[in-house]
Amino acid sequence: MKSTEVYRIINKIIFPELKSLGFKKTKSGMLGFYKQLKDHYLVIWFQCAQGGFDAYAGSKFVFEVQISRTNDIGSPSVFRERIPFFLTVDNLAKVTELENKVKDKLRLPPKTHYIFGMDENIQQWYKKKFEKVDNIYTNSSDIWFVYFDETDINNWIEFLQPVIKKVISDFEQSDY
Repeated sequence: MKSTEVYRIINKIIFPELKSLGFKKTKSGMLGFYKQLKDHYLVIWFQCAQGGFDAYAGSKFVFEVQISRTNDIGSPSVFRERIPFFLTVDNLAKVTELENKVKDKLRLPPKTHYIFGMDENIQQWYKKKFEKVDNIYTNSSDIWFVYFDETDINNWIEFLQPVIKKVISDFEQSDY
């Protein structure tokens, strides 16, 4: 599943509500949205992993939030965090649960797959993609939302929507 398809799925779900809250789309290869707040912009975006989609291991995306003087993704900012910063302990436990549901679907490729002819360290790195999470993430964890199919993306967005809505509300009511 190409990143453009992932962004299309996410956009279809999330943009109607964001648009009703006054957000516009950013101009970027990633899926981003912005809204002016006083003399700054609240910029939120999704970024797919650069490694692309793997037919066995799937892929992943991340969600970030910034407050900056421009509406450009990744521009110098007064505040920039990934979504774990905003998650509660219950949210973080749900991330582990959802990630493990995705990992239940994944299957290692056959032993004839090219990866098994590579260096042992590369094989170990690849095999880690299939391992279930055995801990609860923290607010400082680097969480990427793993997916294998459209159902997984839908599940992640369903989970993220209330969190994103709260982040937006909190920033709208704050001085950053």
